[in-house]
Amino acid sequence: MSTWVLEVGNTRAKWAKFPSEAAVSAAPESVEHAPAGSPEQASIWRTQVAPGDRVMVTGSGHFEPWAQAFPDAWVLRPGDDIPLPTNVREPLRLGLDRVANAWAVLHGAVPQAPALDAWLVVDVGTCVTVDVIRDGRHHGGTVSPGAEMRLTAMSAGTANLPRPTFPAEEISALARVEAFGLNTEEALGAGAWGGVASEIFGKWAAMRQEVPNLGVILTGGDAEHLELRFIRPKFADAHLTLKGYHALFNHAHPPR
Repeated sequence: MSTWVLEVGNTRAKWAKFPSEAAVSAAPESVEHAPAGSPEQASIWRTQVAPGDRVMVTGSGHFEPWAQAFPDAWVLRPGDDIPLPTNVREPLRLGLDRVANAWAVLHGAVPQAPALDAWLVVDVGTCVTVDVIRDGRHHGGTVSPGAEMRLTAMSAGTANLPRPTFPAEEISALARVEAFGLNTEEALGAGAWGGVASEIFGKWAAMRQEVPNLGVILTGGDAEHLELRFIRPKFADAHLTLKGYHALFNHAHPPR
């Protein structure tokens, strides 16, 4: 028996297959992607579901059109009860991707990570979310624009700034805390991508004044561009959010 997790984000949808009783640390057996605005893909993915399999539909994007293809799925929606121990004032308004990330870290999704006093869980995608995990609880976090959103906003909000695009190898160079551009396009890239890196490093450096034993766990589609070489310890897990959703599914509905 398998468990399928359909996560619909702001930009793309992910379709992941897990063994139903897999540990929280287990990576999905397979992951497929589609644009978030193409819910017709769900009908194609539905053909992969075998009798007895379980399906979960959730995410931070508009996933109701996707859920219609899976009438028997467990759908986790914003505003539903969550088991996450958290200090935020309105837990039911907490983004479900942030809930999944925090749940995954609290339950050992990154087994190679050492036991530390606290973690910053950083999800770098359309938006950049930073969540604090400390003493077995979620202690809130931050949400800010991702690099692509920053580039779009600077172009849309000014008369003369362009909207540059960069190949992956250039992004990795621009996405450094110490990056500076030698022309307008590079300056925009260093401001957007390097700004994301500086923001993460700044949060980590400031919090370490209070919690010296602090690590960072990176996830999200754009995390691969961030080196963050000044931060130690740090770990990257591209499947952290999917692991968290799978673990939440098994918590709410244990496999039989």
